[in-house]
Amino acid sequence: MECPRCGNRDERCFYKGSRGVYCRKCVRFKRILLEEEIGELSYDVKLGVEEYTLRYELTKDQKRASKECLEALKKGDVLLSCVCGAGKTEITIESISSFLKEGKKVCFAIARREVVIELSRRFQEIFPEAEVIAVYGGHHEKTTGDLIVCTAHQLYRYHHTFDLLIIDEADAYPLSGDETLYGIALSSCRGRILYSTATVDETLKKVLSRRPYTTVSLFVRPSYEPLPLPSCFLAPVLFSFLYLFYLFHREKGQIIFFLPEKKLTKLYWSLFRHFVSSTYVYSDLPSREEAIREFREGRKRVIFSTSVLERGVTIRNVSVVILDIRKGIFNVSSLIQMLGRLRRGIGDLKGEGYIFLNRYDPAVTETIRTLKEANAHL
Repeated sequence: MECPRCGNRDERCFYKGSRGVYCRKCVRFKRILLEEEIGELSYDVKLGVEEYTLRYELTKDQKRASKECLEALKKGDVLLSCVCGAGKTEITIESISSFLKEGKKVCFAIARREVVIELSRRFQEIFPEAEVIAVYGGHHEKTTGDLIVCTAHQLYRYHHTFDLLIIDEADAYPLSGDETLYGIALSSCRGRILYSTATVDETLKKVLSRRPYTTVSLFVRPSYEPLPLPSCFLAPVLFSFLYLFYLFHREKGQIIFFLPEKKLTKLYWSLFRHFVSSTYVYSDLPSREEAIREFREGRKRVIFSTSVLERGVTIRNVSVVILDIRKGIFNVSSLIQMLGRLRRGIGDLKGEGYIFLNRYDPAVTETIRTLKEANAHL
């Protein structure tokens, strides 16, 4: 017995009701009986939508990775493994164009709603003739077009639909640790899958082991500058708190301040808002989009955030502060992504990274080792 939507085979997770058998693992996406046939979403991709324009030319290494991805997709799936800020999205453009030229269905799936909105706008500029459709929670009136950009949770709408599925930040929440959601994601694709990430967690390793794939790597950013290494402080929380006053005074640019939980995020904002222009954000904050917009536009100098801002945010000359006082909350993947907000653009060399700990955390040591290994490729 196997669920056709999420691939579950655990008999303990099947329940026989009055109408038939259904899978309890993926019932949150809408109850579907195992006896039911899940219909494919039928639509056509228009001709001539594959033409694209980039605002800047790719580097020689980006072009090399782009060609390798396209060639590898002819044979099987691809793991695009790049350092943060290497331009993973731009590297996928040639492959997207090639599939669209053949009238094939393409989807770019990512974790965060805000990133879906931003990327759909970017893709519309890159592919001006294509109809780019953004699908996310609360915005799914139209679900078909030439190029679909959606959150991972919305992939349940597209059973066996896509010829190319690009899963960006493939190790990020909510996919990380959720094999059911991953199963639904895989069942949305009838063709090739391109996994794009800077780090590979255990869940992604399991998923990759299911089908043959080729790894395409890029260890340098377009600026060819080394990844910045953070300054680390192992000290009591009180010292860190006092040092932050000095840090906010010394750093003249904007700062993203990462904290391990919502309660601490609000607490630190309430304490420091009297001394520095600031706002705060977490995943279920009703005014989340407005808070991020204020920070992007430079109206606030500091934003206190949970890990919700660890991906998909690019702000020039921003510094990053990480308060890691809940051991195990910030893993290596999260730390690399947070520090990956630093110095992402060409000429963007001013931001600094700081990690404050009140106890030794091996994840921080592993993070620094990983960054140094990437820099060794320069």
